[in-house]
Amino acid sequence: MYFRSRKDTWLTILIWGIALFGVAVPIAGGNIFGMLFILPLSLVLLWFWFQTGYKIEGDLIRIKYGPIRMKVEIQKIIQIRKHRSIFAAPALSIHRLEINSGRFNIISISPENEKEFINEILKINPELEMERIRR
Repeated sequence: MYFRSRKDTWLTILIWGIALFGVAVPIAGGNIFGMLFILPLSLVLLWFWFQTGYKIEGDLIRIKYGPIRMKVEIQKIIQIRKHRSIFAAPALSIHRLEINSGRFNIISISPENEKEFINEILKINPELEMERIRR
């Protein structure tokens, strides 16, 4: 089952603003070299925007964050907790789920439908701990 990332408005404006500004300014200034340099960077930003999501496949969570790919073994998940953060993570929202699958294996994601995502995880690993935190 595939879950798209939740997308905050402020991050939408930031990513699209940088991508469009980065291409429009060199074009308006007639700077072809600048455009050729900035265009790939803008495309990478949009790659993150369009290709961030989480797929539950068998006993794995496959995380796609633009060009970055990760996987988490559901049976190794110890705890899932809700939290807020602006720090870099494969998430397009500050409202995140922090998945702890070991001492140094913590990743934050932001599935659009948290409840359904958690229910799917609990079907595979009903023993994991859910920390209840109010938003």
